[in-house]
Amino acid sequence: MKSTIKQLNTVIVDVPIKRPHQFSTEIVSTKSFLLIQLELKSGLIGIGEGTTPGIWWNGESVETMQLVIEHYLKPILIGQDPRNIEQILQTFDRHVRANPFAKATVEMALYDVVGKIYNAPVHQLLGGLFQDSIDVKWALATGGADGDIKEAKELVGNKQYKDFKIKAGQLKTTEDMKKAIKIANGINGISTTGIDPNGSWDRLTAARWMDRLDEAGIDFLEQPLAPIDIAGAAELASMKKVPIMADESVATVQDAQRLVQEKAANIFSLKIHKSGGMRNTLKIAAIAESAGISCFGGTSLESSIGTAACLHAYGAIRNLDYGSELFGPQWLADDLVKNPVEFKEGKINVPSGVGLGVELDEQKVEKYRRIQGGK
Repeated sequence: MKSTIKQLNTVIVDVPIKRPHQFSTEIVSTKSFLLIQLELKSGLIGIGEGTTPGIWWNGESVETMQLVIEHYLKPILIGQDPRNIEQILQTFDRHVRANPFAKATVEMALYDVVGKIYNAPVHQLLGGLFQDSIDVKWALATGGADGDIKEAKELVGNKQYKDFKIKAGQLKTTEDMKKAIKIANGINGISTTGIDPNGSWDRLTAARWMDRLDEAGIDFLEQPLAPIDIAGAAELASMKKVPIMADESVATVQDAQRLVQEKAANIFSLKIHKSGGMRNTLKIAAIAESAGISCFGGTSLESSIGTAACLHAYGAIRNLDYGSELFGPQWLADDLVKNPVEFKEGKINVPSGVGLGVELDEQKVEKYRRIQGGK
């Protein structure tokens, strides 16, 4: 049955989080999401969610996403057959440069509604699953080493998480490394941990400390240097100490190709929003696989909506060797769906329901809807 797109609506919501979260540049206490509902003439509705770590990350925000979708992408969508996802995405790229987070949000809703058309979960539309549950790392970001150690031990003791990632970048490079090593030593023997400085470290200091980071048992070093410093990343990777994970530096297929050519990463951190959607994410993972590079399921700190989309994509990737950090729904103080994704002992299950497999909770949307002229 053919049914075309009739309407698309957007709303911004602001959801509180359980505890303040320290990024490299700011502390946040709420998380903003752009929700879209894509309606077909048949009455079927697909949902999508857009969110970013912050406007500092790639320049997009929920506000810019809403503007781009409402004014530029929506006119392209109306009247289209939602099943022609690749064609629609290519049309987006011809008319709107960049803005991958906005495009990924629309792609998410397209896959949700197409799954409903075929009565199938999204992962079946992506080629099927290699794994139906995925390991999850928790980000230690209380702001202090002692607080991070305490939180990690409590989470391990409660059997909630067993693997962690240290958020860094708030201090000078040397002080950052001392703090990270203190945390790693504090939880040594009970868990594994990586470090994510969000590209804030300098090349020379990072190179000098690689031996000590390796001795501390650091599992990976995520985006230690600025995204443009590919030569520096290649230098660190060539030392064959702590594996180097690319994040901000691998957003596109072309980025992935360059990192492979320059031998500048051992691991790719995947994020469906930064790459413009699930299809592009799978293309990047395929490039990594062809070069013997492992993958990690990154997060933009989504609710259960965006997390479900990530799970469908990541579950379909064979070389997802480093698990994920899809802790977003447990980081939030509330969720936006009636059936949140399922966590158990450091793992998260890929939804098996039709489409994304989650149902929007309209009451929660109204509760957290941003008042016009608000934040």
